[in-house]
Amino acid sequence: MVSLMKKGIVATCALASTALVSYSANAAEQPNAQKGTMGYGYKQYLEKHPDKNNQSKVQTEAGTTQQGNRVLDISEWQGDLTADQVKKLKDNYDFIIIRAQYGSENIDTSLEHNSELLDKYDLPFGVYSYSMYENPDDARYEAQTLHNRAPKASFYINDFEQNSVTSGSIDDSTNAWYDEMKGLAGNKKVLLYSYQNFMEENLTNTVSTYDGFWLANYNETQPSRKYALWQYTDQYHSPELDQDVDANYTSPDKDTSWFIS
Repeated sequence: MVSLMKKGIVATCALASTALVSYSANAAEQPNAQKGTMGYGYKQYLEKHPDKNNQSKVQTEAGTTQQGNRVLDISEWQGDLTADQVKKLKDNYDFIIIRAQYGSENIDTSLEHNSELLDKYDLPFGVYSYSMYENPDDARYEAQTLHNRAPKASFYINDFEQNSVTSGSIDDSTNAWYDEMKGLAGNKKVLLYSYQNFMEENLTNTVSTYDGFWLANYNETQPSRKYALWQYTDQYHSPELDQDVDANYTSPDKDTSWFIS
């Protein structure tokens, strides 16, 4: 069971979230500054296996026009969005994805501002949790905090790319996260994000449980592995935000309505 102390910490963090200030741009340049952000575990893997990274220094396109629609994912490291930026994003994207939390206790400092602004201008968004659960009960609790912090999200993502499980199996905990979120989210899609090596070593019995798989693979060649979303680079220069961000393509067989209906 999750301790009352841990729940108290989360409740305190939630109440204080409006008082938090976004980190400065320089913070992202500090060592490990983006720990807990989507792709962090994957980048640690690529540092140890540089032969697996085939992306260009600055990648603006991937593959051909046969790809699906491009989708951006952002977090506090891109800062609080402005109304003008959201309007520009809406002109070019059917939806975007934002980070909500790192584990159950760390709230993305831009979550409240960005989710309210996206909702105001009617730009659908998904949310992800960089998951750090240690057991099935912990996994269920992380799913609860994600849903509670972003009830207006169109879909939810379990970003699990570093093994934090200390009790029971990874499958048990990751399935518990899905079951809890599905019970809360109803018909909304619930996705699992990871990179292929980690998935194949740890999640092959679990990935098919989720509504879709979000594959991190920084490669110019379209992956052969089935995916709902493919994160192909962390170096796409977004003209709407005037900075480099993570960029993804939807699977060619999944249209916008699959994600946000």
